[in-house]
Amino acid sequence: MIRRSRCTSALSSLVMLVVGLVLASPQTQAQVVKPFKVTGAGTADYVPVVPFVPVFHDATGEATELGHYSGAGEVQLLGFTGPTTADFDSAVPFVFVAGNGDELAFTYGDTTNGAAEPGQVTLFPIPGGLFVAVWVAEFNPVPELCTGRFAKVIGGSFIMVAVTEPFVLGAFDPVGYSWSGEGSLTFANGH
Repeated sequence: MIRRSRCTSALSSLVMLVVGLVLASPQTQAQVVKPFKVTGAGTADYVPVVPFVPVFHDATGEATELGHYSGAGEVQLLGFTGPTTADFDSAVPFVFVAGNGDELAFTYGDTTNGAAEPGQVTLFPIPGGLFVAVWVAEFNPVPELCTGRFAKVIGGSFIMVAVTEPFVLGAFDPVGYSWSGEGSLTFANGH
């Protein structure tokens, strides 16, 4: 009888300790993961060919949670990985702005902000001496720059694929592109 009482008492103490730790843990805050999809089109000032020289780009389109958006950011090459390929990331966050002014900010290809790897761009030659570039990168939110209904964004990511219109390699002419992406956003406190 004494032996069973000690086991029961020890088990009760252990259960209480675990419950206390779980309740005290910051991980217990409610989180909601929501699917995120985005499409749009925009213009880059030109297609960068020199590493670490930021190039402005903008976009408009439609996205989950945002509705119609406009946005802007800067892209930079990090280095060439082959004759027609290079790594890239965002020189500054790309900020999506909803119709009411709420902002949802992301870096892309930024391994210091959660991206698994830098973005990758591949050039494809087409007739007439022109090229088309395909850009693929993981977008990760920058919670401290998100406002309004996005102020509770704490994580998530999505993969964006952008395809340029044909351009002359090395020219400093504006280049149009279209993009689409899919992933998820994580909101704190049951958004």
